[in-house]
Amino acid sequence: MSATLVSTPAAAVGFADLLRWELRQLGRNRLLWTLLALLGAAMLWGAHNGAALHRAQDAAIERSRASDAAWVAQIRERAQRYAEPAAERVPYWQDPTDIAGFSRYFLRVHADKPHLPLSPLAVGASDLLPSRLPVKLETSFGVEPAYDFENPRGLALGRFDLGFVLVQLLPIVAILLVGLLATFERDHGMLRLIAAQRVGARAWLGARIAAIYLWLAPATLALSALALAVAGVDLRAATPELGAAAVSLLAYVAFWVALGGVVVAAWPSAAGAIATLAALWALLAVGVPMLGSAVAERARPAPSTVAYVDAQRRHNDAITAQRDGIVIAQLRRQGRADAAERAGSIDYATRLSFLAPELERRLAPLQRQREQARDWRERVSAVAGYLSPTLGLQEALATLAGTDAQRHRAFEGQVRAYQQRLRDWFYPRIQHGIGAAPAEGTYGRLNFNEYDAIPAWRGSEPTAAQRAAAVWPFALWLWALAGVGIALAWRRLRDWPTEL
Repeated sequence: MSATLVSTPAAAVGFADLLRWELRQLGRNRLLWTLLALLGAAMLWGAHNGAALHRAQDAAIERSRASDAAWVAQIRERAQRYAEPAAERVPYWQDPTDIAGFSRYFLRVHADKPHLPLSPLAVGASDLLPSRLPVKLETSFGVEPAYDFENPRGLALGRFDLGFVLVQLLPIVAILLVGLLATFERDHGMLRLIAAQRVGARAWLGARIAAIYLWLAPATLALSALALAVAGVDLRAATPELGAAAVSLLAYVAFWVALGGVVVAAWPSAAGAIATLAALWALLAVGVPMLGSAVAERARPAPSTVAYVDAQRRHNDAITAQRDGIVIAQLRRQGRADAAERAGSIDYATRLSFLAPELERRLAPLQRQREQARDWRERVSAVAGYLSPTLGLQEALATLAGTDAQRHRAFEGQVRAYQQRLRDWFYPRIQHGIGAAPAEGTYGRLNFNEYDAIPAWRGSEPTAAQRAAAVWPFALWLWALAGVGIALAWRRLRDWPTEL
């Protein structure tokens, strides 16, 4: 009896089968684990750097508060001593019981911007912008320039933080994985053998790209959470921000992997794929931000700092020459003709209560130009963030960490409002005392002892949900870009290359 061999065609391999196979094979790949190990080490180091910087800044805030409290205690002790009988009087600028002298020489308050629970996620602008500001009555527009002295070269280079790793180094990992693993068969002359099987180009290369994403994306989230936990972040205290950061990172990895899929869908060599992806990375990470900065500066240049300082000097000189006339005019508008007669003899601190607002009034047009230029640059930056996912993710992470420039600008606005509250509290009291007879027979003038009634600094912050909500539009935009990349790659992978 003879047996007849009947050959049956092999069943076509499905995408799910290929994906499972690729996941297993990729999990055994030493390149994947080497890159993930390097990425994890970089994340740990970056999170440590950010956390160390912010812990130092928070410690400086606490030292400043303790110093202010000790200063107030010293003032109270001096005020008690200056109420004692004495044959001579201390100068007003050494007298904390004189309201004008106190407002100019003894008032010492700081506005502080504490770091948020997720601050180690990204240093952002927190190494360039102060976390605490002295608030003085005579400072124009509220903000006293304050600097933490550090190496300017280091500040120019920026911090190696977790945000840098996620924004700049994570795409390089994706580029290497896609560029080396998705072109392996092509470089080794194996595509002809694969194309002879019952498998389509879309299923085969699509499964490889999907496997890279399914390994890289969860690993990125796990390593980021580990780095933040090691840096001391209470992950439960920042749940909304962490959720928004996780969705944004998943979309960011999807974007770069999908972009890699578009490139390798043209069946380049490993060198060609990596070179193309590296050029795209440089364009998005460097080219677009530089172009946006140039456009913003050319379209609406900001007044230079030198011009602002020069205008301030010129107005100060003019106000000094007109000081008595300015004081007299303001007192007469208040209906105080009797006090106007003493305008030439009032002390410097009292005179500042009239002259400081006048200087602001004269500088206001130039200040508005500076603010309008800053608003314009921020709008351009927001648009550039959608054109450059690297720039957009950097801003998103800084927003979630509370280290973004917008939060600092809001902080400066609150500092200005606080200065106005202090002025509204002090200036009427100072000006009301013009011509009043001081206490006799004591060291001090004793016309001020309301230390507890001085308005205190109270800052406000957006809620965690509001910070997360500010990031969701960009995260959705990233997912849309990733979807476009997947569609383009899918379209390009209709057939195997004509030359195998």
